[in-house]
Amino acid sequence: MVVNYKKLNPNGFYCLQYFNDITIRFLVLYGGSSSGKSYSCAQSILIQTLYDGENTLVMRKVGASILKTIYEDYKVAAEGLGIRSYFRFTQNSIRCIYNGARIDFSGLDDPEKIKGISNYKRVQLEEFSEFELQDFKQIRKRLRGKLGQQIIMTFNPISESHWIKKDYLDKEKLHEIPMEVYIGGKKIPEELTKVKRLLMNEPKSVLNARTGEIEEHPSDTIVIQSTYLNNFWVVGSPNGKYGFYDEQCIADFEKDRLEDPDYYNVYALGEWGILRTGSEFFGSFNKGKHMDKVEFNEKLPIHISVDSNVLPYITISYWQIDFEDGKHLWQFHETAAENPNNTVRRSARLVAERLHKWNYTGKVCLHGDASTKSANNIDDEKRSFHDLFISSLNERGIEVEDMIASTNPSVSMSGEFINAIFEGSIPGLSITIGDKCRISMEDYQSVQKDANGGILKTRVKNKMTMQTYEEHGHFSDTFRYVVCDLMREEFIAFSNKRKRNLYARDGFVTFYNPETKCEYSDSLCYVMPNVDGKFLLLYGKKCGELWHIVDIVYSDNVSTDSMKGAILERQADSIVIECSDAYFTFVRMMRESSDADIRVLKEVPNVDTRIAATTDYVRSLIKFNEHEANENIEYGKFITALFDYNKDSQNKEASAILSGFIQYVVKLN
Repeated sequence: MVVNYKKLNPNGFYCLQYFNDITIRFLVLYGGSSSGKSYSCAQSILIQTLYDGENTLVMRKVGASILKTIYEDYKVAAEGLGIRSYFRFTQNSIRCIYNGARIDFSGLDDPEKIKGISNYKRVQLEEFSEFELQDFKQIRKRLRGKLGQQIIMTFNPISESHWIKKDYLDKEKLHEIPMEVYIGGKKIPEELTKVKRLLMNEPKSVLNARTGEIEEHPSDTIVIQSTYLNNFWVVGSPNGKYGFYDEQCIADFEKDRLEDPDYYNVYALGEWGILRTGSEFFGSFNKGKHMDKVEFNEKLPIHISVDSNVLPYITISYWQIDFEDGKHLWQFHETAAENPNNTVRRSARLVAERLHKWNYTGKVCLHGDASTKSANNIDDEKRSFHDLFISSLNERGIEVEDMIASTNPSVSMSGEFINAIFEGSIPGLSITIGDKCRISMEDYQSVQKDANGGILKTRVKNKMTMQTYEEHGHFSDTFRYVVCDLMREEFIAFSNKRKRNLYARDGFVTFYNPETKCEYSDSLCYVMPNVDGKFLLLYGKKCGELWHIVDIVYSDNVSTDSMKGAILERQADSIVIECSDAYFTFVRMMRESSDADIRVLKEVPNVDTRIAATTDYVRSLIKFNEHEANENIEYGKFITALFDYNKDSQNKEASAILSGFIQYVVKLN
């Protein structure tokens, strides 16, 4: 057989060389688009089929996508090579009329093809990134029984946390090898074989099951990374005498380089990365600007932020903050405690081991999900995740300062706050993500917004364990917790000024100036003793036609004595208590303790309806105290909760009591 080298790209030369090397089991072709991976593979398999008469199976994850994609590549490749007449093309199969060999096409959704996979010499996995790890394992195990069987994989890299990189390539000890190709005993000119990178794995020591002797298994994996610059039908041949210089294609890549660097990085340069969709939760995060080399500073305390979900891992991020010039926060390490370390005690042990490795003897500041404080049956003593995690660190000599807030910050608002910091629009605040925090960085780049501005946490299923879990968002949650804790004052001030809530006029809640003298004609203390476990009180004063909310109580787990004290302390002209029947005894006690006009209202059955019906009145009649919103934690939490309300939200208590307050005063007038 004589092959005209002017028909091939570098990928094609490598395929032909390694198809005839029986020591090579895996051939990985990845890189940018238009690099000729799939087409070169099709050319080489057609040539090899003519040469050795062996069968090939070409697979995609979904069979329906084959005919218009890879099958068409084989047709065009046969025409381009001038060997179309040697093959008969039928649906999902190509038969060589010269020697009877077949090239079959199948999706992984056809289980019969997997069962009979041992009949093939080669298996090509097209768009390999669409396959799952378990798919790959099954194909590897079933391809057996013939000398020199091979699996060829072609794909564009996307996510750095994709299993292909994390669970396959990164576990192979790959090293670069010379870009040399010998076919038929002759060396192909070097300028025709240049690709971005050519890698091979190291030999392995294996135990021979028959002899019991330890043997060296030779290198069996070749990885070829290529880009459009290695495709002679995009940039022309090295000598300019064949191929094609595609000016429009090259100009399009150049446009991506200038306007969409992330897209260019993946689809032009063929590097691992994340493609932006435009709906990222951290839309202002820029890997080039906000990722850098950062180190642990032994002079500063360590802050760790924890997310307690056990699947896919218990999440721990490590932070430090410098207050010397504004507030500069940086993440310098991460722990993704996967099985078998995804228990409270084992994940805490990993943290302790890491701290001891750094010789850190200071106090650790703990941040995280407020719900982890709730008692449960996590151990025989019914301790919460939070308590057991702290206890496990204490047992290993780690002193912990609990800085977990009583309530979690608004998801959407905290995302906006962090994006504003990344944009540089909040003076004095900055955040840097360490370049070693690869899982975190991928999470920050991947997480998408849902319809309400929160984090879209897509659930996936592990096909082996059948367990479902949220694939992304866990490191992003730890990120939100620590930022909102350490930059709390700025976060509350930012939240209070955001233009994004149900009650906003032109996108802004209105405030009154407490320093301006105002003659108040009436005062009202409106109380809801239990709204989703919270005690809420609004104390308002009437100024003309407007009501100023001068004070707010927004607390968890309040005793009846504390509620009584809070109500009486305001000395309002009127007191309204909206409650269930269970609080009627409390109302009676209040009437015995105060001369004020105390009225009781039953809880409304549909609070969302009342909220929707009263929003216009809130806009026109209610004003808040901006100073209190910035300085008073409970007042600020109330405003934040008010901003975060939507019909599907679980956080309705602020809107619920405000709608009750305004309905009462409107009726009163």
